[in-house]
Amino acid sequence: MQLAAAQWSTGPSRLTSSQPQPNELLVLPELSALPSGLDATELRRRAERRGGAFEQLLAQRAQAGSGYLVGSYPEREGGQVFHTVALAGPAGTILGRYRATHLTTSERAWASAGDTPVVVATPLGRVGLATVGDLAVTEVTGLYQSLRADLLAAPAGAPAALKVEIDPLLYAVSDPPTGRADLHPYLAAKLGQLWVVSGGRRVGSSTAAGIFGPEPVVSTPTLTAAAGADAVRHRTVVPYPGTWINQQQLIDGQRNDLFRPLVLEAENSCFKSWRQAGHGMVRCP
Repeated sequence: MQLAAAQWSTGPSRLTSSQPQPNELLVLPELSALPSGLDATELRRRAERRGGAFEQLLAQRAQAGSGYLVGSYPEREGGQVFHTVALAGPAGTILGRYRATHLTTSERAWASAGDTPVVVATPLGRVGLATVGDLAVTEVTGLYQSLRADLLAAPAGAPAALKVEIDPLLYAVSDPPTGRADLHPYLAAKLGQLWVVSGGRRVGSSTAAGIFGPEPVVSTPTLTAAAGADAVRHRTVVPYPGTWINQQQLIDGQRNDLFRPLVLEAENSCFKSWRQAGHGMVRCP
């Protein structure tokens, strides 16, 4: 599986010159057909319906490269506008659409929230669609994990101020992401045990374009785009027994019968003892 995260500088869109390599998943920066820095009024004005110019161009670029291409745009439906992530495939069709469910402060000024996660089965694996803003909410990662996504395609905008701050001496991989990688996509990959691919913008010495692996401490180093590069790319193997892609191992590792429940039934003897005591610790078998 070939993964790629596009890196654009601030300013105009580079969608017309972007295309994936054959059988590659390429994720573009958010609002992929628009220049950066537009205000809420302008974003609402430029919103378009499904199947419009943006989706048509996204599908054309995916077909031209014989790969998979992910981008986002302001989607209009009736009186509402959504921040919508779209996945186009090598046949030149839109394979899936997702409306951002957890909006950032800036997005709330122009967009309404969606309410449905989207996972698309492809020959590359099960691709979940999100925005990097969504990933600030930990439950979103857990939801996609429960839906058995193998990777998340999450377009980003400018680099975030919140970076990974883990001591680099704790890593076994070379070039630890400390002080370099944005925190939320990093955490989503690690906690969800899936890959996260984020196209994004470069501002100064920082970039939001990165590929985040499920085990960044010892096995899958976090990759961010170098200065001047159009993208960062990584090739991995699917399936890879014993790692994140083996969803059966994830299921086995989450068997409820191996853990004490968080909620006890009303007739449970431990629960009855606790209620009767009214305070303090209660010993349970």
